[in-house]
Amino acid sequence: MAWSAPQSLWLLLRDPSTFFEEHEPAATFPVAAGVVVALAVAAGLSTLLLGSMLAGAIDGTVTMDNPDRPPEWVCDGHGPDSSFDGDCDEPETIERDAGSLVSEAVTDYLGYMVVAPFVMWLLAGIVLFAAGRLAAGSPSVTGTFALAGWAALPEFFRLTVGLVALQAVLSDLTITNLEGSPEVIEAAFAPIQPFLALATVLTVLWQWYLLTGGLEHEANLTRSAAATAVGVPLGVLLLVALI
Repeated sequence: MAWSAPQSLWLLLRDPSTFFEEHEPAATFPVAAGVVVALAVAAGLSTLLLGSMLAGAIDGTVTMDNPDRPPEWVCDGHGPDSSFDGDCDEPETIERDAGSLVSEAVTDYLGYMVVAPFVMWLLAGIVLFAAGRLAAGSPSVTGTFALAGWAALPEFFRLTVGLVALQAVLSDLTITNLEGSPEVIEAAFAPIQPFLALATVLTVLWQWYLLTGGLEHEANLTRSAAATAVGVPLGVLLLVALI
């Protein structure tokens, strides 16, 4: 059946079983891969946004060693005509904006956040293929990896809820005591934890609904067998996420 993006996407969201009955999972692999790429981009941008939000919530400075000044033993061991003399005139310590330092620290995880969706895609594809086989089905590698790619779609919902919740908390939060900042942030996040947990549950339920409809046709399984094959690993994942 010809691919029409708006209608097909709506059908996928509304009735995954019918969608995958009309579109073989393996045939949708390029689009599913695009969903994973889009999630990786969104995860990277979200990391940068998180760093910016944290930086805006922290008001203070940190005294740190001046990276432009050589170590003390270098300055003590060279005379005034040394090539290090100019650098040794630099102050030993400098003041840095604490918010900027936190933002830089968060940005250090940017690479991990971008790679994570691809790692999860690989693991999900392997688990889904094995689950289909254990359920006495006949899934294909391409088809199951396509389904695993489509399972990234509900993650946009969880990511959006998380960012909105973080913005709501951090927009009214100002941290001046840097030593106690972890406790302050933890206390501020406490009221939204139930909403984040609910978003996680809804995301996993959506993935279960989507993957059940897909594996049913991809592996030639009954609806109940596909639901069980998908539900067991997702149930374990949900328990780990909520602990």
